[in-house]
Amino acid sequence: MSVNEVRVKRVDDSKKFQVKGTGPESNRTFAIGNEDHTLGNALRHILIQNSKVEFAGYSVPHPSEPIVHIRVQTHQPTTALQALQESCETLNSQCEYVLQQLEEKLPEVTADSIALQAKLAEMLEDDEEEGDEEDVCMEE
Repeated sequence: MSVNEVRVKRVDDSKKFQVKGTGPESNRTFAIGNEDHTLGNALRHILIQNSKVEFAGYSVPHPSEPIVHIRVQTHQPTTALQALQESCETLNSQCEYVLQQLEEKLPEVTADSIALQAKLAEMLEDDEEEGDEEDVCMEE
């Protein structure tokens, strides 16, 4: 293993999702294994847009551990788990929408890319031909 190589620790299945804390169900911290800032920040962003959510935040306790903690506090009667489930569903639908848009636009972008590459190749050939003519003029 080289100096810059990092071994990613994996969380076993029993620790992929844990509910931390006791007390009112409107205040909970959820530990999600094998995730990082990407999911934590996305869920936090969606949670804070929910009017039923009083507070939402996330943390990654240690950079070498693949666990994200998401803290949710809600207004009664909504539970923190309900708010988290709603935010997961919202995030899932947003991701599906983005994928759908990409799949629709990809053929168009691919065609534009191919046309652009052909135009660039043609321009390079023209530049090379002009360069050859200039070399001949300089030799004379």
